[in-house]
Amino acid sequence: MGYMRLSRSLLAVVALGLLATVAVAGATQLVPTPVPRPARAAPSTPAPASVQVSHGSVYFLRGLLNVFSRGMDRLSDKLEARGIQSRVTNYTHWQEFATLLVNQYRTDKSLTPVIIVGHSLGADAAINMGNYLGRNGVPVRLVVSFDAVDGGSAVGAGIDEVVNYYKSDGVGRVIKASPSFKGELVNVDVADRTDIDHLNIEKDETLHEEVIVKVVDIFNRQ
Repeated sequence: MGYMRLSRSLLAVVALGLLATVAVAGATQLVPTPVPRPARAAPSTPAPASVQVSHGSVYFLRGLLNVFSRGMDRLSDKLEARGIQSRVTNYTHWQEFATLLVNQYRTDKSLTPVIIVGHSLGADAAINMGNYLGRNGVPVRLVVSFDAVDGGSAVGAGIDEVVNYYKSDGVGRVIKASPSFKGELVNVDVADRTDIDHLNIEKDETLHEEVIVKVVDIFNRQ
């Protein structure tokens, strides 16, 4: 057990060292930090088995080197089992997907709702992608971030809702809003969960269920 804990600690140190070298998109003007709320228990009522949708755009953005964010793949698989298709990629590809979506949305409004989920550097990229889409006329229904590590880019106009899961006693950062943001922003501090750290927060089943319920509800309302 001691060896496993040491290995995990070393992985975290290596990951954080690499994160420090990554350039992140410039920040916008920030407003006071929103008040975090405690993490909620898993819903007692499971999400519907299937919604069978043929519209919308759901993206999952992994973090560093595609190594530490495999919970994004698992969450994508769970949604696809419920009839919601998605794309999983590394955070470095967010802009090419965003540019493609902006171009396609001009003639195909069925590409909404747009939902973006990311972990670590992928969480930072999810915010950057949401801001880019919003600035270019594509409405973003939901951004979910798991332990964003930069905290430099504030959410702006064009995004309806942001949920940020983070650990205040770890490397995660509170997400802030720019003055142009008119949506709902919730920072969920899971510091009370001693079983969660930066390397497994995006794999947690309770948090997965919260996200699944929210995403399925969004598609059911379309």
